[in-house]
Amino acid sequence: MAEVTERRERGTARDIARRVLRYENATLGIILASVMGALAVATGGKSIAVRNMKMIVVQGATMGVGAIGQMFVILTAGIDLSVAGMAFGTSALGSSMMCTELWRNILVTQNILGYTGPASIWVGVPAMLAMGVGLGAISGLVVSRIGVPPFIATLGMWQVAHGIGFFITGGFTIPHLIDPLRFFGQRFIYGFPVAGIIWIVVGAIVYFVLRYTTYARSIYATGSNPVSAWLSGVNVKNTQLSVYMISGFTAALGGLIRTGRVMSVSYTSFDFLELQTIASAVIGGASLFGGKGTLIGVVLGALVITVILNGMTILRADPFLESLVLGVIVIAAVAVDYWRGR
Repeated sequence: MAEVTERRERGTARDIARRVLRYENATLGIILASVMGALAVATGGKSIAVRNMKMIVVQGATMGVGAIGQMFVILTAGIDLSVAGMAFGTSALGSSMMCTELWRNILVTQNILGYTGPASIWVGVPAMLAMGVGLGAISGLVVSRIGVPPFIATLGMWQVAHGIGFFITGGFTIPHLIDPLRFFGQRFIYGFPVAGIIWIVVGAIVYFVLRYTTYARSIYATGSNPVSAWLSGVNVKNTQLSVYMISGFTAALGGLIRTGRVMSVSYTSFDFLELQTIASAVIGGASLFGGKGTLIGVVLGALVITVILNGMTILRADPFLESLVLGVIVIAAVAVDYWRGR
């Protein structure tokens, strides 16, 4: 009898937890507020100072923009492991084009590139974004036309993009970039960071697309059941191709924001970015099984991770702990996603 009662209580607790987790965005909002409150106490209010809150937006913009693109891929039951490599490769391309005369002379002297720049942002930035879309298209073609699993295809593309970045930089850090690049990562408009404005604009566009277009229904249908989607008239292959192109674009855009913030590019500039974008999407309620996820949830997920990492920096925690914490967050997010899907 006691065993039966225990099973009932366990089942009741599980049902309550499922009902709470069903409202992911509300739950995430509570989690975000709780984390911010705890860190405010631990840091003596430093973490919620206006200056630091602006910094959180700037720091989170690269991850947040990349996570939005990652969400599109995950909605189709795919995954993009190439985000960090694409961000590095595209940023290396743009930085090599837009470096100042001082750094150009070093490159020419060392016979690394022999480039005769610098180019303006009207040339370098479109080149970065176009490269991101192009590399994303290759990943999408390999997945949709050849049928290679997304994990393998994008892992290979990560290596390709990383290799391009290494080839362009020669293994060096590229500093001395043209000053207009600061606009994307350091400037403010009416006291609000431009990086945050870019994040909001991308989010607004995506919100409209997901809410009001037939393209969104094609994405969700493809992720839920690609065979049924195809039978319903959805061009599954083109839908899969398009989401990887979107992910490539947002990876390049995120790379542009971070490059403008630090005004340099190196092979360590985007470490763990792919894990951060995946964690943001999954924490935000995007299911790795496809067909489920919202923009607001992904944005909240990115903010949760950024606030935690920012708080660790303020508390002067060991930088290596960030990797540990991120790994725990990823495992926990995937575990919750799996548990929700049971």
